[in-house]
Amino acid sequence: MGYDPSMTGRRTEPVDDRIQRLRELLVENADPQHARFHRAYHKSALMFHGLRTPRLREILRAVFPARSRIGNEDIQAVIRPLWRSFCWEESMLAIMLLERCERELVIADLSWLRTMTRECEGWAQLDGIACGVLSRMALRLQEHAGQRQQFYRETAAWREDPVMWTRRASILVHIHPARNARLAQDYCWETFESRLHEKEFFIRKALGWMLREASKHYPGEVHAFLQRVGDRASGLTRREGARNLPAHLRVDILGR
Repeated sequence: MGYDPSMTGRRTEPVDDRIQRLRELLVENADPQHARFHRAYHKSALMFHGLRTPRLREILRAVFPARSRIGNEDIQAVIRPLWRSFCWEESMLAIMLLERCERELVIADLSWLRTMTRECEGWAQLDGIACGVLSRMALRLQEHAGQRQQFYRETAAWREDPVMWTRRASILVHIHPARNARLAQDYCWETFESRLHEKEFFIRKALGWMLREASKHYPGEVHAFLQRVGDRASGLTRREGARNLPAHLRVDILGR
């Protein structure tokens, strides 16, 4: 599929009947009161219909039944009009469809997935892409040595991206491998250490979250990392990262 430069920027465009039906269902199920709350919560300039996630998933299944397959050659055509619209729920439906299509994604798709991370409006969109799509892709490619190396080399480079959300993605791509005891230790620790200087809350939080998840299967490695980097890690990163460590290791890091 590869990168399509026309994906940059959000705008409406002609779409097929399925996308039009999704939009009709969003309008039919709108909750204006929750829409106002939701928009304020996310501090977003996008339009909100006020639908909660379970209802969004029901609408998605109604138009794209779970048994239906979207091939790699069609993914951009389906995802792009939803992602590029000015509606929050449409962007989240795009991410939900991407989650469903994850097994169809290939290394060449990382270019436009990176573009999507750059266009995110906040943590909810970014985490849906990074955790729900990219980290699952990382876990799947563990079985293919060449593709695994390509995936981690490309996403490791994102840690220097000028867009904060893309840098956060470079950290969170390791979530599912960590949860499944398949952490890419030849890539993750260098990425984590490279972001320790950041002042951004969402980077510090992501580092702590990632270390906390990794500690479930790699307590010794997480302890050694936190001990080695010391005060270069923020208090937030250290507290979150050490939370699930065995008591004696946690005390060694936090002093309590």
